[in-house]
Amino acid sequence: MKKLFLALVISNGFSLVAGAQSKFSLGPNVGVGMSWLDNTPNRKTKLAGNAGLSLVYSAAEHFGIGLDAKYSFEGGKFSANNQTTTSDLNYFRIPLKAIYFFSSYGHKVRPKVFVGPSFGFLSGGQTKIESPVITQTVNSKDFYKSFDFGLTGGAGLNVRLATNTWFNADVNYLHGITDIRPTTKQHNRNLGVNIGVNFGL
Repeated sequence: MKKLFLALVISNGFSLVAGAQSKFSLGPNVGVGMSWLDNTPNRKTKLAGNAGLSLVYSAAEHFGIGLDAKYSFEGGKFSANNQTTTSDLNYFRIPLKAIYFFSSYGHKVRPKVFVGPSFGFLSGGQTKIESPVITQTVNSKDFYKSFDFGLTGGAGLNVRLATNTWFNADVNYLHGITDIRPTTKQHNRNLGVNIGVNFGL
């Protein structure tokens, strides 16, 4: 009887631990898209991309919290006064997302929407200024502020590949709020597609 009781306690303990662990998932995430700088004359988009890790905590069936840590290649191109400026802005970006899942845990496909703040820390990149007379290339950190704050939002799908293993795909948009230039009002804009795989912890 004691052995049976002990076996039940151990079994239930493992079940509780497994349930608690499955609330967290972590995995690699990559994306590609286009970025541009708002409030610039004759602006054009440039190729953008990112890569990093995605952590999701979901204690309720339909709600979760996501935290990404990624390296993001952004920037834009614009022209004025007979000169063209191409800015490559490389950020270490941390988006924090509130996630709503439309279907239950047991479903193979779970649509989702998300929204939240995004914190960007400028780590590098180059800015090229071209005119008919001269071409100048400078460090983007000399032209742009080191911190960027914005809002991110989007929609996508989680597809269950195996127990506690999910393939993630989403379309997301970044809307910069803070001015990224010390002297003029410019804001980051970014639209892209991200994919990744998360594993239950």
